[in-house]
Amino acid sequence: MALIKLLIIDDDNEYSINLCNFLTHSYSETFAVYYCRDHNDINNNIKKIAPNVILSSEKYYSEIKKHTNIDLILLSSLKNPETTSETDYIYKYKDVNQIAVEIINIHTTTGNKIYSTGGKNTKVISVFSAAGTVGKTSLALAVSSICSFTGLSVFYLNLEQFQSTGIFFNGNTQYSFSDIIYFAKEKDKNLVTKIPAICSRENDSGVYYFSQTNNVFDIKEMLPEDIDFIVSAIKDCGYYDLVMIDMDSQLNENTMKVFEKSDEILYVITKEESCLHKTKLFINSIDILSKSFQNKALLKNKIKYIANKVSQQALLSDKFCLEQELMSQIVYDSDFPSLNNLSKFNGGSEMILNSFRDIAGRYTKHKMEGTV
Repeated sequence: MALIKLLIIDDDNEYSINLCNFLTHSYSETFAVYYCRDHNDINNNIKKIAPNVILSSEKYYSEIKKHTNIDLILLSSLKNPETTSETDYIYKYKDVNQIAVEIINIHTTTGNKIYSTGGKNTKVISVFSAAGTVGKTSLALAVSSICSFTGLSVFYLNLEQFQSTGIFFNGNTQYSFSDIIYFAKEKDKNLVTKIPAICSRENDSGVYYFSQTNNVFDIKEMLPEDIDFIVSAIKDCGYYDLVMIDMDSQLNENTMKVFEKSDEILYVITKEESCLHKTKLFINSIDILSKSFQNKALLKNKIKYIANKVSQQALLSDKFCLEQELMSQIVYDSDFPSLNNLSKFNGGSEMILNSFRDIAGRYTKHKMEGTV
């Protein structure tokens, strides 16, 4: 259910229709969009529709302003129109995604609060490993893409300090994850509504994501309460079926907050000695850190171990990892395509892809059954 009723008033009917159609198609969870067909009866149109925001061209702006207290935004054909400081305006020929964000920002800046109406029973899956170079990002991207291909609305959230989002996805928005962190620290209650407009969507896979941070230090500024705020906002906007969190290889309060917010934790492990050693330390540390959980057993039950880069000729026993049961094994194939092709699935080992599909099937299946 849309949260903002928007009325467009402009003599350029083709522009109005195109803008209406784009916002309706791309931001249906945020906007209910109307355009005025009869410019001779604007006041009655406003009364009938009762919009939260009016987007008006120069021709009608002054007259509308005399008769309504509804948030009114000038839809200007000029980049820098001559206006007073009290006039909110948007350049009509800029990127439509930016128009959507500016409408939300102007509406909320005036003191309006927007409340989510819910919609989806969003599940949060985090991908973690105490060791690096185990294929954590490969798994997160592959499962996200497969779930998106099957019809789920998927959000990929990268919480690594050194993010690789820019390699796999080409962001098409002026906002980055640094802005999201800022909104979280400001406790912006309208972030839940801004997210669909601020995030980007990968063209091939259809996965939603935030463009990577402006610098690597912004992630270090995040506190557990910021993570809680951001993940809750993504869930509460009611737009996504699945949130896939790609985590850093650290175990601290931020990590534990992500674990707390997660429905499942996919822990990626390989046979390398250093990885096994770090995983043993992780398992021992969980016993200590999980004391902050009301139900210690719940945290352990969330963790699902996945062995990656396994030899096809020597599959592992189900409990090779320190007596922890393996949920899945992904075989190693040196001919598998590079990671930036992974989300597009342009070829590659069918055996590896089948392993990813089996893991993704847990979440596509749960969607059909309505439970996790």
